[in-house]
Amino acid sequence: MQTLNSQGFRVSSVDRKALEAYLLDTPREWAEKALKGMINKSVKTIMRDYFDLYKSKQTGTIPADYATVIPAIVAMEEFKPYKIQTPPIPTVERTELASEEIWENGFDVEDYENTALEAFYSDPQAMLRYFMENKIHARRKAFVKEQEQGFFQRQEAIPAKQDDFINLVCAKPGYKNRADSEAEGEII
Repeated sequence: MQTLNSQGFRVSSVDRKALEAYLLDTPREWAEKALKGMINKSVKTIMRDYFDLYKSKQTGTIPADYATVIPAIVAMEEFKPYKIQTPPIPTVERTELASEEIWENGFDVEDYENTALEAFYSDPQAMLRYFMENKIHARRKAFVKEQEQGFFQRQEAIPAKQDDFINLVCAKPGYKNRADSEAEGEII
């Protein structure tokens, strides 16, 4: 067992509000699902591309166990690591510091999962951080875009800073994030 992203990840309270406006999962749960997706893609791609070659080199039976097969494939002379690069991380314009820890101490992954991640991504930890920052960036933009229309219809002043705008909307009486709305049976 190994730990990925052991240094944790912080968000601002505004980031959390923007995420909660759309997600039913907590930010940590969303990140865990993103990591599972990364692992799944790594393992399946390695198996698809190299398992037949691995089988052709074996003389006996092969255990149907990723913990055995993935490290053996990666150790083959013919194996070429994919080393998928992390895209540039989008810039999230924050006026509030990212001070809320959402995945303290990182995530535990099996040794074979870590082997697959390191063979597939140039930096698995940076890729998971990219997915989280990209999700925050996208949710903040979508939140503002969706809520601005109401301000124009009511001819209300719109704060110029994204953090101020999101805080203002979330502080309004009757505001509910997605989980609260769905718990009450409302459709967003």
